[in-house]
Amino acid sequence: MAVADFDGDGRLDLAINNSNGEPTLYFNELAKDANWIALKLVGRGSNRSAIGAQVRVRLGDKTLTRQVEAGSGYSAQAMLPVHFGLGQHNTIDEVTIRWPSGHVQQFDGDRWVSNFGLNRLVRITEDTPLTAVGTPASTQVGQLQ
Repeated sequence: MAVADFDGDGRLDLAINNSNGEPTLYFNELAKDANWIALKLVGRGSNRSAIGAQVRVRLGDKTLTRQVEAGSGYSAQAMLPVHFGLGQHNTIDEVTIRWPSGHVQQFDGDRWVSNFGLNRLVRITEDTPLTAVGTPASTQVGQLQ
């Protein structure tokens, strides 16, 4: 099984490889009434895919945590970008990335939202300031390699 946003709409989809049969792809078609962000991390001092990086997104008194993983179970894989469902939150207080090299980057949530907004995939390169990541137009889902 693979979990990823195959159609770039911010909702996670499922791909299942059936034994001795055709694979099945399930698209998440629930109503879009919640916010999200996804981060594609690129290591410079760490491995290029940022495997092992830990990302925390603080939303008020809640902290959401994800780790970039090479695999997610027996014969399974998740997408390398980390995905955060934000629910009805329209703001982020802080984004913190702990890279495998040990380097830590923190981004202020107000600055994040003003530069990128929500509901998009953003590429972040290790040791690169947030302003160098790109503009919202260049970081939208489907435009990131």
